[in-house]
Amino acid sequence: MARRRLGLLGPIIVIAGLVIGGLGVWFMISNRPTAGVVIDEIPLDDKAKIVVRGETAGERSYVELHVDGDLKWQALVPLYGGRPGTPGIAWSDKVLSVRVVRDHKAELFAIAMQDASKLGGVHLAPDKGPIKLDAPGPVTLTDHVRSYEIISGEGWHQLAAVALDIGRVVWTRDLGPVPVDAGGIESGFVWIQQGTGKRWFNVFSGKEDRSIEKIGPPPQGGVPPPWPTTPDRDSAPASTPKPL
Repeated sequence: MARRRLGLLGPIIVIAGLVIGGLGVWFMISNRPTAGVVIDEIPLDDKAKIVVRGETAGERSYVELHVDGDLKWQALVPLYGGRPGTPGIAWSDKVLSVRVVRDHKAELFAIAMQDASKLGGVHLAPDKGPIKLDAPGPVTLTDHVRSYEIISGEGWHQLAAVALDIGRVVWTRDLGPVPVDAGGIESGFVWIQQGTGKRWFNVFSGKEDRSIEKIGPPPQGGVPPPWPTTPDRDSAPASTPKPL
């Protein structure tokens, strides 16, 4: 009798192993990340578009290339940093950059336009504090040579230009505490709307153009001080004695 019981032990172990293995496979399949609802669609031309989706059971995002209605590739990236109607996407003929958020900081996640293979990443505003996910205004602007990233945090805003061909920040400009309401690219300049003022930055150097052609003539009553102002003793009116 004892030998018979021992003889059954082997098949029992095999069956138990199969059951456990099957449960493991089921668990892996049921917890496999899958694409969820559409967050945004960005047209590339009259045939191709980028579709961004959320992850069904996580915080990551899916980026998809659709051409003539067919899905060409799909890539899983960290949490998407754009918003519906406010894209965080820039592209050239070879590179697609995706604005993402990790550890409350802004990054770019670059993938190949041809097959979605990962090319690298860029940290944005690494010396600044946590970013705001609900900041107004644009997130990413592009002329398909560079991406121009607007990064916003509590009391600060920054504009960073990233060369798409080399994946490197080529210049940055601190914009101050005034919220960015709008932005665009025009005649070799990136323009940023802050409050009632419009600021213009050269796309190649990031140098700000404050000429009359860009910001208009000064208001009646004198030339306004540089924008944004920072209080110091040199900003006192001419009629007021300056402290030594």
